[in-house]
Parts: sequence; C-alpha cells; structure tokens
Amino acid sequence: MLEVNYYLVGSKIKEKRKSRGLTQEQLAEMCDLSVSYIAHIERGTKSLSLESAVKVSNALGVSLDFLLLDEIQDHDRVMTAIENEVSSLSPAKRETFFKFARLILKNIDEL
Repeated sequence: MLEVNYYLVGSKIKEKRKSRGLTQEQLAEMCDLSVSYIAHIERGTKSLSLESAVKVSNALGVSLDFLLLDEIQDHDRVMTAIENEVSSLSPAKRETFFKFARLILKNIDEL
C-alpha cells in the first residue's frame, strides 16, 4: 500500500506556490482554506483531505498525481513531471538545473 509522504507533498505545494508568485495568504484565499492550514500543509505537519488536495491542485494548476505520488513509475509521466517543474523556472535556474542533471548523469553509478 502506498503511504503519502506529507512532507514531500507540502514541499511540492510550497515550491509550486512560490514559482507561481503566490503568498500563502493568496493560496489560502484561492482554496477557501485558512493561512495556518496552508502553512501546516507546506511543512508536512497536517495532512490534506481529498477536497483540500483538489482545491490546492486546481489553484496551482497541477495534477493530484503530481502532489500525491512519491514515485512515478511510468516513463512518460516522469518526463512530464520533469517538464512541468523545469518549465516554471527562470532561464538562469533552468540552466543550473541542466548543469546539475548532467553532473548527476555523469556520476550516477557512484551515487
């Protein structure tokens, strides 16, 4: 059975919120949730109900799969997830990402 890693879910929400230029207050308002609840979710100290997860995913424009799955085993879905993350980066951050990716691939057998 798959266990949800709420810390990872919260981290993804925080990253997407910031990449969209939203404050916790703005996200909370968009989702009709309290600011403190959004803060707890982002820290992974509270779990999301299915209703809240749908509200957050809609507000951030991401799929529930993106928020809730720790491991994506399907190759196409992995590539889509990477594309979604990278597309929201600035050109400078995108270049940094690719430099790290190349470094990781070059040394993957040693990791």
